[in-house]
Order: sequence, then C-alpha cells, then structure tokens
Amino acid sequence: MKDLSLKTAQSLLQSCPIALLLVGDNGKIQGYNSAFTALLGEAAAILEDASQPDELVAPLLGTGTVIHWVMPDGDERWLAVESITIDESPQASARFYHDVTEKLRLKNERDALQAELKKQALNDEQLPSLLSRFGIQVSLQPLVSASRRYNSPLSLVCVSIDDALDRDKTLKKISYLLKDQTRWADLVGCNANRDFILILQETTRDSALQLVDKLLARITHMNESAASDIRACFGVTQCQHNDDAASMLERAESALHEARQNDSGTAIAV
Repeated sequence: MKDLSLKTAQSLLQSCPIALLLVGDNGKIQGYNSAFTALLGEAAAILEDASQPDELVAPLLGTGTVIHWVMPDGDERWLAVESITIDESPQASARFYHDVTEKLRLKNERDALQAELKKQALNDEQLPSLLSRFGIQVSLQPLVSASRRYNSPLSLVCVSIDDALDRDKTLKKISYLLKDQTRWADLVGCNANRDFILILQETTRDSALQLVDKLLARITHMNESAASDIRACFGVTQCQHNDDAASMLERAESALHEARQNDSGTAIAV
C-alpha cells in the first residue's frame, strides 16, 4: 500500500468498523478507535487519562481468542479477539475485537434444541432398531392404561450387560438376542445407561422370569465361545393398579439397580 500520512492513517483507524485497541510494549493502552469506544460505552471514559487499565477493562487484555467480558451495567459479552504484533515494536500489539455474543447465544440455543430433540427421539441413537427410553415411555403409557382398564398382565424387564472387552459389540449382539427371544407384540428399548428395557404385553411377572431364565441360558451359551464372559443383571416388575408409565419404569430400573448389588443378578420389584 502506498505510504500514508499520519493523519490519513489515524482517520482510517478511527473509521474502522471493528473495535481496535493499541497496547504498547509496556502493556499500557496507547490508543483506541471509535468502534472500541462504542463497544465500551460509558466505560470508555476510564481510558482517557488512565495509565493502567481499570479492572473493568483488564479482561479485554487477557489471553485467548474469545473473552468473556462484563460491562458496567452488568451485561455480559463474548468477544472474539485477534492480536497483531506491531513490527516496529515486537512487544506492542493491535487487538481487534468482534462481538460474538449473539452468535454464541444462537449456538447455545441450537445445541440445547438438538439435545432436547435427541432426548425426545423415539429410537435409540446407537441402536436405531430399538426404542429410546423416551420411546419406551411413550409406548408404555397406553399399554399401562389398557392393563389397568382390562386387568390384563403387563410386565417390564430391565437388562444390564457388562463386558469389559468390547461392550459396544456385545450390546449389539444382545439387542439381536432380545429381539429374537421376544414376541412381535413386545417392545425392546435402551436407555442412556445402555440398559435394555423390555415391554412384555399379556405377560405376568412369573412369565417374565421364565423369559429371564431363557435369556440367561442363551447368554451362558454365548460365553462358551466368547473371549470374555458376558454378565447380565435383570430387574423385573409387573404393572400395578396405580401405575403410570413413569412409575413402572422407575420401579423396574430400581429393581435392576438392586440386582447389580446381589449375587443372583436378578431382582423383582413388588
């Protein structure tokens, strides 16, 4: 660029729409432009005669590419910072500030919405052929209502699988086993802890325990050719007259927690 006069250079810096702060090699503020004044608002007056940055301004001189800054009125800002070394004085720098508060707010809102959508997804993310816990709860509620209305049996079985070598691969195998050993009317899901949940329609607690015995026999057979033993725990409950989907699920998962603590690996919630 053609050599500019000092007056022209100063005019360009002042009219630059990006907030600019000049910091000398002694760490003191040497100057700033109109955009920086607009960014600080009333706090800009602090810099007029100050030899050292005020506590309010000091965070703007911090390290990092994004700075969290609290304004005098308590408003919080997030600023992206780019620092450029000045050739004539390697310790001095020009710092450019971009207000990214709105971008981060929108990003956080997007992430929160994605998390909520993920939470409310009907199918499990890692095992999409299975229902998620939310999907299980949505599917279970009308079945509980029908069970109470017609006095028909309905049972839940929660299954925890432990394999130290390759849990993800084992979970996939067990998901196939559960699908194979349940009827077309039964539903299979998985919660965030990677525990399986079985909804067994027209099934009493005793019949659910018979299914548990069958599953244990199949898992024992799988262990004969497996590199490491698969350990399974089961929590079993049957629908009661005062149940809804949430209470029934909670009781089955509590039974599973109890099963993990005992030697049998199976617990029945009354």
